[in-house]
Amino acid sequence: MRLLRQLSLACVLSLSSLSLFAQTGAPQAVSLSALPAGKTVLTVKGTNGVRKFSIAELENLGTHRLNTKTFWPADDGTYEGVLLSTILKQAGIESSEAIRVRARDGFSQIIPRQDWEKWPILLATRRAGNAIPTRDKGPLRIIYPRDMSPELADTLYRLRWVWLVDLIEPAGK
Repeated sequence: MRLLRQLSLACVLSLSSLSLFAQTGAPQAVSLSALPAGKTVLTVKGTNGVRKFSIAELENLGTHRLNTKTFWPADDGTYEGVLLSTILKQAGIESSEAIRVRARDGFSQIIPRQDWEKWPILLATRRAGNAIPTRDKGPLRIIYPRDMSPELADTLYRLRWVWLVDLIEPAGK
């Protein structure tokens, strides 16, 4: 009987862990209701030329959902969007040593290739299912799956969470 109780408890704990991972682990593929085509929100410069995307065009590349903590507790939560690696592949720059991600306010950050090869980084187009307004650091934000690994809590990654994203292009390190 004691063994049965221990096995039951182990099963409950395992199921709890799986549920937690599903909520805070890697991004999960999702289908979202289509948004209106709208205006261009992102320019990507690559070997396939310059591509301009609306949010609807980005989301047509395939969407994922991620529930994660951020470096800013008020921003913790659920985000939806396109994997950065998918966008880079579309532009023909997935094998670049690094990319520069620029924000509308002029801020920019270099993200090295090992980041998008190791982590399923999201270019978020929505937060909790809703378009991200500019006043909330939108319409596009880089979101790392911080809860996947303690490594992503390192402040090294903090500046790479660019918001107000409007340009992605290859960059030297």
